Amino acid sequence: MSRVLGLVREAVASALFGGNSGIYDAFITAWRVPNLFRRFLGEGALSTSFQTALTAVDSDHGEVAGATLFWRTLKMLAGLLLGLCLVIMALVYLTPDRMPGTQWLWLGEDPAAVRELTLRLMPFVVLVCVSALFTGALHVRGSFAAPAFAPAAMNVIWILVLLLVAMQFGWFGASPEAPGELGVEGQLRHLEMARWLAIGVLVSGVVQLLVQLPALRAAGLLGGRASRTPLPTDAPKPLDVLKRSAPLALGAAVYQINVMVDGLMAEGLLPNGGPTAHYLANRVQQFPLALVAIAATSAVFPALQALGHKRDLRGLRKLHDTTHLAIAAVAVPAACGLFALSQPVLEVLFERGSYQSDDVLRTTPALQALCLAILPAGATGLIARTYYAMGDFLTPVKISVSMLFLNALLNTWFLVGLGMDVEGLAAGTAITSALNAAALLPGLTSRLGLPACGVPMRGALGKILVASLIAAAAASGAEALLDGIVGRTAALTVAIGVGGGTYAAGGMLLGVDVVRVIARKFLGRRSRS
Repeated sequence: MSRVLGLVREAVASALFGGNSGIYDAFITAWRVPNLFRRFLGEGALSTSFQTALTAVDSDHGEVAGATLFWRTLKMLAGLLLGLCLVIMALVYLTPDRMPGTQWLWLGEDPAAVRELTLRLMPFVVLVCVSALFTGALHVRGSFAAPAFAPAAMNVIWILVLLLVAMQFGWFGASPEAPGELGVEGQLRHLEMARWLAIGVLVSGVVQLLVQLPALRAAGLLGGRASRTPLPTDAPKPLDVLKRSAPLALGAAVYQINVMVDGLMAEGLLPNGGPTAHYLANRVQQFPLALVAIAATSAVFPALQALGHKRDLRGLRKLHDTTHLAIAAVAVPAACGLFALSQPVLEVLFERGSYQSDDVLRTTPALQALCLAILPAGATGLIARTYYAMGDFLTPVKISVSMLFLNALLNTWFLVGLGMDVEGLAAGTAITSALNAAALLPGLTSRLGLPACGVPMRGALGKILVASLIAAAAASGAEALLDGIVGRTAALTVAIGVGGGTYAAGGMLLGVDVVRVIARKFLGRRSRS
């Protein structure tokens, strides 16, 4: 639900600002700064570490002691985050417009807007990281509805703020007759719109916290007694929680810094609209990546940890391989289908208001290049979690750091040397994602000591790829045939259905076991209902 609402949010924002707004480019670049800290401080690392500690305290000392740990961790985290925000805001305020030594306009053509909007958005870090702590605590206490609804509620508020901005300023930047051309008046108008949106983002972060408070109280995590009860001497302390989150945070930080570097290079090296096109292409690519690879990796990680703890190397390798195959069975057809339907998908999602057909054409090759990164990016996450399950946190980070520098070099070569547009950044991401996975994979045997792969991976992947390519061709043909007859939204919907049906039939005919299992489960549920 959150991912769907996120796409709706980007569709409304693109219609409002268009694909050629330097101010919206600045907003996206500014948003990447708090988003960077949100990813590696709040989501995943902190939540996982706190869940481990809270589970132990609840089990060994009771839920009142667990609530005390929650309360003390919350106070320590809030203080650290406030200090971090002030430091980052001071650095942003003092950052020169040009990179020292190179005179590169790393903040783009609108450095004042990037700086101002970053300062306005930084407090979001505190809100979202505290929300991650709430989520981890509620999951331990068996409450899942409120944490699941919180990010969706945040997106709803964000969308409502965008609609409010549209009501106040209109859907076009300068004039309805020339929505893609912003003069000085249009730029000032967009800057005021972006200021409203920045306030709305902070409000959405507050709402994300508020919707979880009733569940926290019901779970016994809020109340005066917890704040007055001392922690048992042998229980984990708040500082222990933060220390244990550091390795996972470090691993996530490298990828997020990579995303940040891409965004800064888009802002500094591409004409107006480049950061927006790059951002929207990433948002669409993240939809299948998050719903398939990231979700599956998150679900299987506790089992990988348990097997690694018991040193069940054969079981760990088997779970890793079968999960990879299951992810590939969905991620490969998703990547092929999205590659084939990139332009109609972007048209249906974004082409309205100030976002025009030229903006779609500019974004399409970037999305197609990012489609090539869906499978290797998902594979990298699963392989890295397997290293973590065996206690090796440094190897994935070292390889990711080397890929970070390689990505920056490729971006510079593609954009400056070859004169490519947004697709140059996307191509760099696709290449380094594949190389990252390729560098990690041999270490499962040579470094971690796991047995060789016992799953017929190559044959299965070949069949999945063949079925996916046929399905993508069928989907593309159906869309081309129907477009102009039933409307582009209906044509795209039918094309996706044709592609999915073709892939299911092809996978079953070719004997892809994972596809057969999925089909049996789906048909079994249909027959029971």
